[in-house]
Amino acid sequence: MAKTSSTNLMQIESDIVEVERSSQEILSASKEIAVALGQAKKGIEQISTAAQEAEKAADEAASAAVQQSKGAEELASAIEEISSLADELQSA
Repeated sequence: MAKTSSTNLMQIESDIVEVERSSQEILSASKEIAVALGQAKKGIEQISTAAQEAEKAADEAASAAVQQSKGAEELASAIEEISSLADELQSA
């Protein structure tokens, strides 16, 4: 009976050591997950910032294209007027 109790106590002690080791592994893995989540959050924030900057750049490019189009229209109108005046001068 004493030998069985001793064997059982040794098994319990071994099991406790294994549980402690497993708990440390879980704690370590939890810390790694927390670090990875922090890095993922930082990456998401950077992506969001980049998307906002890209949207702003696209808006600015669209505005510049509108201005360029207006400039081209004004230039075409001026060329047409010059051509008309040149025709009038040749006719006179």
